[in-house]
Amino acid sequence: MHRIITLSLAAFLCLVLGQLSFGEEVLFEDKFEGKLSPKWKIVGLKKEDYRIKNGELEMRVQPGEKTKDSPMLKVLIPFEAKDNVTASVDLTIVDKFTEPTETAGLYLINESGPEFRAEKRKLNGLLVFSPAKPEFIGKQGEDGDPQQYALKFWPANESFGALQIIVSSDRAFFQVGPSKDGKYLNLFHSAIITDRPGRGFGLRTCGGPADKEHWVRFDNFRVVRDGRN
Repeated sequence: MHRIITLSLAAFLCLVLGQLSFGEEVLFEDKFEGKLSPKWKIVGLKKEDYRIKNGELEMRVQPGEKTKDSPMLKVLIPFEAKDNVTASVDLTIVDKFTEPTETAGLYLINESGPEFRAEKRKLNGLLVFSPAKPEFIGKQGEDGDPQQYALKFWPANESFGALQIIVSSDRAFFQVGPSKDGKYLNLFHSAIITDRPGRGFGLRTCGGPADKEHWVRFDNFRVVRDGRN
């Protein structure tokens, strides 16, 4: 049964994800030209920790460990977990990450805080996409055992394209793309809470150095709903 579910999800990803071109409804968009949209809510960030510069949003990587209460910019967007909704944003690392758990990314949120994430992070000295892509490494018949999966981390360079979180059929998917050659990279996915209010998306940075400033840039933030629901 687990293999059937896995194959169904794989087919869904190939046929639907990254191809929302029919009947798109733009729920929210901000290209950060001049100033932030008034729909953004600033949570815990100081004025000196974010700025609009050259048509992009720059955020200082916040020091300290990541928690559900870490500072962020968030926008509330009413939609249901069963909807086909895609949030995407371009993320550029301005100052090289040096701290062991330095992170920046896009988050699916609800009233309790972040629920699903699409990040670039420092891991074992490398900049990678996180969460990683699970890959089956076991033998036939062992695909129902979580211990028979390995996590494959991909290098988080800009050529892969924008970070995306896709919500569909009560699940969330982490995808990157399109790349310069039009391809998409499908990474992690999981079930999400179906009845939690306060749904939306956030931009957040964590784990930066306390004694110096590291900055990242966000651009072309967009949330669309596929009209084929």
